[in-house]
Amino acid sequence: ALAPVPVNVITIEEEDVEEDTKRAAAFAGTLALYISILMFGQFVAMGTVEEKQNRVVEVILSRVRAWQILVGKVVGIGLLGLLQLALLAGAAYVSAQIADIGDIDLASIGIPVIAGVFFWFILGYTFYAFLYAAVGSTVSRQEDLQGAMMMPIVLIVPGYLLALVAAENPDGLVPAIGSMLPPWAPFVMPVRIASGAAAPWEVLVAVFGTAAAAAALVWIGSRVYAGALLRTGGKVKLSEAWRAAGE
Repeated sequence: ALAPVPVNVITIEEEDVEEDTKRAAAFAGTLALYISILMFGQFVAMGTVEEKQNRVVEVILSRVRAWQILVGKVVGIGLLGLLQLALLAGAAYVSAQIADIGDIDLASIGIPVIAGVFFWFILGYTFYAFLYAAVGSTVSRQEDLQGAMMMPIVLIVPGYLLALVAAENPDGLVPAIGSMLPPWAPFVMPVRIASGAAAPWEVLVAVFGTAAAAAALVWIGSRVYAGALLRTGGKVKLSEAWRAAGE
């Protein structure tokens, strides 16, 4: 104790002091992504039902095709969602520049997170918007819409829960698998990328898998939408709408 032996300390791997901040920023972005996809997806479904309820869609169909109406609706509402995200991201970036937290550069952290949110919003919104439109076209009244929207909500909520798990344990098996599955990749993968836990091949699998699934839903959703759009009254089954579109 009176003559301690000197100990040489060698740092093998530099500690990333910004790791927790990056992970928190990515989760905040994922939360904004989750709310935006949920909200604007519901706008697509509500717009579909409103057009059926007031019979406006019958007039529109005399000039354009059903898939053109659907794509126009999804793109228009999606641009509104991007505008809202841009305003939110701008406010967050300005706040990050003003904030001063030790050695952490919040502004430089914010740019990759904001870019990731925009990228995954486009993929995630495309995936879910056509699903919302398909299930929304199967009902004719706003009162019946809540029950129809349970299908996309059941898919979205686990993505948010997996993002929570990934924020605590990005290297875990469950968030790793969830981050590569199309319904949940937009919510989970940004958190794993920010924490440095996602391998390049995992990111590629998530991106191409989600893009392929979104493309498939564009086709499936457009067909169901076309088959159910002119059918009023009770709820139309998805299988009936699919068959009706082929007739």
